[in-house]
Amino acid sequence: MLYYILFNTFLVALGCVLPWLHPGLFVVGLRGIDMVDGKLILGLALIGLLAASYQLLQKRGRFYWIYGLIGFLIFIISALDLYTFYQNRYPMGPGIYLAALGGLQLTGAYLLMLFRQGRGAPPPV
Repeated sequence: MLYYILFNTFLVALGCVLPWLHPGLFVVGLRGIDMVDGKLILGLALIGLLAASYQLLQKRGRFYWIYGLIGFLIFIISALDLYTFYQNRYPMGPGIYLAALGGLQLTGAYLLMLFRQGRGAPPPV
């Protein structure tokens, strides 16, 4: 499960480097890291990546709530950006979709961990 979380945090970080807005008539092409929201999402993804790496090295599961919180914040920020871009009819790039999908998958992985622990299963490593 932690390798899945590492992969999703990598997807979010990759989404911040890819273009979020394609250049158009009145729109300048922007990557995620060119915007404040993209920098915030990249910082959250790096925190999640470091937490998952630390948990893999220590072989102990203590930071599961961090993945849920980080994934939820990433999804909310990217969903608000998606809504703003859609309302203004900006040509969206693949990076914003990748960031939103990664945040949603991180939140889903956290919920899956909660359900597995609720049934008495050991936490995944």
